[in-house]
Amino acid sequence: MRLIVASGNAHKIAEIAAMFRSGGLDTLDVVGMKSLGEPPEIVESARDFRGNALLKVQGISRWLAQTGSCGGRTAADDWVLADDSGLCVHALGGRPGVHSARFAGEDATDQENNQRLVEELQTQGLDASPGHYEVVLALGRVCTPLEAPPSIAVDRHKGVLLVSGRCDGEVRCTARGEGGFGYDPHFWVDDGARTFAELSQDQKAPRSHRGQAMRELITLLRRMER
Repeated sequence: MRLIVASGNAHKIAEIAAMFRSGGLDTLDVVGMKSLGEPPEIVESARDFRGNALLKVQGISRWLAQTGSCGGRTAADDWVLADDSGLCVHALGGRPGVHSARFAGEDATDQENNQRLVEELQTQGLDASPGHYEVVLALGRVCTPLEAPPSIAVDRHKGVLLVSGRCDGEVRCTARGEGGFGYDPHFWVDDGARTFAELSQDQKAPRSHRGQAMRELITLLRRMER
């Protein structure tokens, strides 16, 4: 079985693949969407993570169906996984939220987004604020709906299954660590002892928002196989 990640973020794709392996789904072939061609731009116009995750999984599934004809290089039963995630800083009214990847503008780098984050906090005279990472994963198939039995309680929308995750911490102007990606150097956990960027992948996965959602998704897929 192949799972196509609807993302161009190599760090995210590698993180998702590692989580599937650690969850016992090591026979799943996880690939990024760009390995199958030049994907269309999906306008993330929804107001929340759930809406944007749905837009991405539906848009990339349509593109794969059209280019692969559900029988060429893309099989009808290939899975497509999209996520929308971001950092919500409480002192900033939940921003950057759904705009996390482009907080400093379209095509902004992690460094530019982090700089904007620090500037926003400092403008309010703050060195830190409570905050949380949030994610919604949306799983569908290229050409056929993905349905869970009615007995399994899961968020679903037109053949797409959705799970969510959240991780609370403190967002500080001070950055530390070289690992991770995005806002990880500014996201402090363990009562402020270290940042997400100081954790290894094995340390981060059990506690991160994406790790939480992936564990729920893996459990769901195993239940569906029974």
